[in-house]
Amino acid sequence: MPKIKVIVKAKEHMFLGSGLPVENIQTSRNFIAGSVLRGTLARAILRPLGLWKHEIGLKSETPEASPPEGFAEVFLAKPPARFGFLYPIWIRKGEDPEKTEVFPLPLTAFTCKAHKGFKTEDGHGVWDELLYKLRYEVEGKPPTRGECGCGEPLDRLRGFVARIGDTYRRVEVHPRLLVRVGLNRLTETAEGGILYTQEALPPHQRVEAEDRFLHFVGYWQMSDEQWEALKGLLGKFVPKDGEGYSLRIGTARARGMGAVTLRWVEESSPALPPLEKRLEDFQPRGPDGHELDPDHWYFALTLRSPLLIYDKQGRPTTRLEKDVLEDYVSAIPQGLEFLREASVIEREEWSGWSAAWGLPKPVVTAVAAGSVLAFRAPKGEKEAVLAFLQEVEKYGLGERRAEGWGEVVACDPFHVKFAMEVKDEQG
Repeated sequence: MPKIKVIVKAKEHMFLGSGLPVENIQTSRNFIAGSVLRGTLARAILRPLGLWKHEIGLKSETPEASPPEGFAEVFLAKPPARFGFLYPIWIRKGEDPEKTEVFPLPLTAFTCKAHKGFKTEDGHGVWDELLYKLRYEVEGKPPTRGECGCGEPLDRLRGFVARIGDTYRRVEVHPRLLVRVGLNRLTETAEGGILYTQEALPPHQRVEAEDRFLHFVGYWQMSDEQWEALKGLLGKFVPKDGEGYSLRIGTARARGMGAVTLRWVEESSPALPPLEKRLEDFQPRGPDGHELDPDHWYFALTLRSPLLIYDKQGRPTTRLEKDVLEDYVSAIPQGLEFLREASVIEREEWSGWSAAWGLPKPVVTAVAAGSVLAFRAPKGEKEAVLAFLQEVEKYGLGERRAEGWGEVVACDPFHVKFAMEVKDEQG
């Protein structure tokens, strides 16, 4: 089951709509949701055949053409091909986006309130509190958050982070506001007195005499058959652009926005250490290095994209107890416990616009990307724990996985590398 690193380079301003406008302001997300790229590819394939339903309009006759061979295999099969979220990074001179990983900062990450950022960025540093919380989960003591060495309090760090080798840096994308004139639908000319504002992501910025270019990096994951079928469809229906493929993505395409180049790299080596090593490194330990709870395995799922999961009554839930997970994962360790107090969870509303339907998507409440879900299981369940973690990393978790939802990383090394230092109260 290949995992494909996908790289999208912005050539023009991009407007990645976030749903219905607020008054006369249309806001843009600063990442490419899986559904956006999935829909863009489907449109590029079906439109030349007259099968893009939104453009067929109200015609009742069935088009003579049918979807090309391989289309159903990629977009409709079960398990579905997963089109993951793509997150932004500014690529500088000499950097290669193929060697970067970009993901939302975990909600367990903190930084100095007065001097934010990693030490490599001249900040005072970044600390992650997850292992700190797990230690106190074992010891039964309430965690207390410390302060930076400079005396300033710690503040939660949000946004995206890029990992290039062993170096981490924050990624910030600031949209530009563009004022537009509304058009009369009958005359297709400017309508007097109607103005609206769109946010747009710029494709280029210049910082301290250095040019930086906006890219988006993420992953697709699918079967070998689906991957071969998708490559065949792209080669047949999508025009080439140098080493990649030329697309227009997002909305406001008629106004010249959304031109991008898409390319990919088939991952030959894993981006993360082996799963078993990650699990071993994740166990809460005392200052002298000994395991604090030799009777359990502790592990966490860090969300790289939103998670929508339903309980037995069909309601969105944030309580990932064993009975809820059984509907989504086949390998469940015996005695699995969801550690609510050690987890850090936020919820957010999601909507959007379906170009295929020509209608807004239903509004749903999902667990936000960056949330951290902590668990433990008995020590004798190591093989079952590894099977559970391997399954959710490979296939995702929850609903809407074809759109990239439910992408998780098990025992993310970020939590270990930036673990908050814990001092004994006697020390």
